[in-house]
Amino acid sequence: MLTVVVYDIADNTSRSNLIKQLQHFGLHRIQKSVFIGYLDLESRLDLSENFELYLSSDNDSVILFPFCESCKDSILLSGDVELPVKDQVFRFI
Repeated sequence: MLTVVVYDIADNTSRSNLIKQLQHFGLHRIQKSVFIGYLDLESRLDLSENFELYLSSDNDSVILFPFCESCKDSILLSGDVELPVKDQVFRFI
């Protein structure tokens, strides 16, 4: 399922660690604090399980949005951004 993760984390180390985790799960950056990719339910749960570890202040947040196929088709894009192709899955171990 197409998955979008957005975050606002002030601490550089915490933010860098979250970015590494998002990349580990095969998500790629489409904007400064927005990652996107295809994850199954188990992977989404595994990824979100540790979100609390990256929150370094009360103002920090991480949000994961899963999009069903019909919802994905309703996403409007403008500018230099593309949705990833479903078959492209990158998971660096």
